[in-house]
Amino acid sequence: MSTFSRQDQLPSLPVPPLVETLEKYIDSASALLTPDEKKRIEKEAHDFQHSELGAQLQSALENRSKNHKNWLEDWWYNVYTEIRDPLAPYVSFGALNTVYNCVNGGQISRAADVLYHWLSVWDKIRHGKWPVTSSRGVTWDMDQFHHLFSSNRTPHMPRDTIDRYFKTKEEGDTPCHVIVCCNGCFWKINILNEEEDTLKTSDELFNMLKFVKDNSSDESSGCVSKLTTSHRDVWTTNRDELLRVSAANMRHLKDVESSVLFMSLVPKNGGNDHQKLMTDALQDESWFVWQDKSVSITIYEDAQVMVQGDHSNIDAIVLLQVGDYAASRVRKELWHPQKTGSDQHFEFPERLIFELNEPLRHAISQAEVDFYKSKQLYRARPVHFFGYGNDLCRTAKLYTDTVVQLALQLAFLKTHGSFGPIYETASTRKYFHGRTETVRGCTQQFVRFAKALTEEKKTEKEDLQKLFDSAINAHNQLMADCMDGRGFDRHLLGLKQTLTIMNKGCGPKRAIPNFLKDDTWKRTGGDGNFLLSTSFIGYMDNEQPGTIGYVAAMRPDGYGCFYRIGKNRISVAVSDWVGSRSNIDAFCGNILWALDALSPFLTPAQKL
Repeated sequence: MSTFSRQDQLPSLPVPPLVETLEKYIDSASALLTPDEKKRIEKEAHDFQHSELGAQLQSALENRSKNHKNWLEDWWYNVYTEIRDPLAPYVSFGALNTVYNCVNGGQISRAADVLYHWLSVWDKIRHGKWPVTSSRGVTWDMDQFHHLFSSNRTPHMPRDTIDRYFKTKEEGDTPCHVIVCCNGCFWKINILNEEEDTLKTSDELFNMLKFVKDNSSDESSGCVSKLTTSHRDVWTTNRDELLRVSAANMRHLKDVESSVLFMSLVPKNGGNDHQKLMTDALQDESWFVWQDKSVSITIYEDAQVMVQGDHSNIDAIVLLQVGDYAASRVRKELWHPQKTGSDQHFEFPERLIFELNEPLRHAISQAEVDFYKSKQLYRARPVHFFGYGNDLCRTAKLYTDTVVQLALQLAFLKTHGSFGPIYETASTRKYFHGRTETVRGCTQQFVRFAKALTEEKKTEKEDLQKLFDSAINAHNQLMADCMDGRGFDRHLLGLKQTLTIMNKGCGPKRAIPNFLKDDTWKRTGGDGNFLLSTSFIGYMDNEQPGTIGYVAAMRPDGYGCFYRIGKNRISVAVSDWVGSRSNIDAFCGNILWALDALSPFLTPAQKL
């Protein structure tokens, strides 16, 4: 079975019934609303359900689904590409990997190994040999693996484009080069031995990378990659100026944007401080990453490794899966090619020199200033819990993911004294080109359990267990519905997009439904206003967290929480924004408290 052989067999993304979506929204929002507010949105939703506009929007969306195998796909990419903030720290995903150790003098050997194993994935995908993902016997969509390499988010106004250059062997010629940036100097490295159509070996890549390092003087002050860190409109203007200055710039930009991936060799140590590494994974130095690329890898002097990617094009779990694959195969010690000496032959990399004028030099300087300002805006922390993990939860016939979800909400409650809207990622990859749906985990069942657990008046253990079981079951049902294409957030987005298209016509303009502009809409998480944005990013291998990554919190006063689960441990990457009511240190401490507080309820009472 080849990587993409099942694509045409995947079902279309369904459009849920309107009444079901509205009922689910009201039920979810009710956990955070007063009785009077609930009555108001019930009436507003009921009026919309039975209105002519409601019927028209639902019908139009159902018709769209007949002509698009995934009716949401284009709109979902637009949600990302219309964001004008700098990609880092607002959109990008940054990650470290705990498998990587520091090796004195090991930058080039580590870079060659890392590059070779990432490229081996590229080669497997190119030949259709990368395994098809499945979950519980259900085949998942593999389109994001087609998007992973040789992709670029190209700046335009008012919306960026995602340009994809990768092709499988069956589809035709594909870019076969990577871009390496060393001390601000750009180099193009061909990765194939063309006559044999085979990847260059780690030894060959070592010699090419060593040549790059030996021949790169410090030009980081004027490095063009700094421009990619800017506000998207500013980068659009500067990119246009780069293209205008010279035809060489046009060729070089095409080489960078179509490259398989972007790699930097940087003149500093990464170290082993995971808290610092986590912060630096999203923003370290301004020239280290070409922000538009879906894969950017930074290799430090001491062989430490960071990975960053544009979240617009792919979900983080895809980047993490490949990152873990490469990290597990990389040598942990210093090594050198078997053949050495002056007679060693290898293909010389090509130097790419951008031509800059005074406005571009000024823009680079300003981009650097803005980059370091934005780096002060957020924080990131690792949290490691060793009390239990997947083994105990499986014994109790519980999904560990669900337990973590309850713990994160309890931690927020203990930190801030209130409940907050929470987003958890549910994959919809069982459908053609599916990406994600939103699980709104703050259910009425969870609220009842959390109040009983934390209030001064003691609740009997048996009653608490029943409330816990009810909260677990409610969350599991939400997750199942969302993975089955029966969530409500993406459906409501589709209805809003349909209304926008209708209002561009010549007919009368239609007002947005009242429940979608009611103040309760955003207060309960609407339009991405989640105080907790969370995602399960995989199981650990041999109790080693492996890739730990994160994106920034959705709200200035919220938290981002991205966790991996081991047999006997749980690790969470937490992010927040500086200068708001969020308190990352207290919240991280309360995550440990919450996981511990849930341990008495992990009894063999549930059924998977």
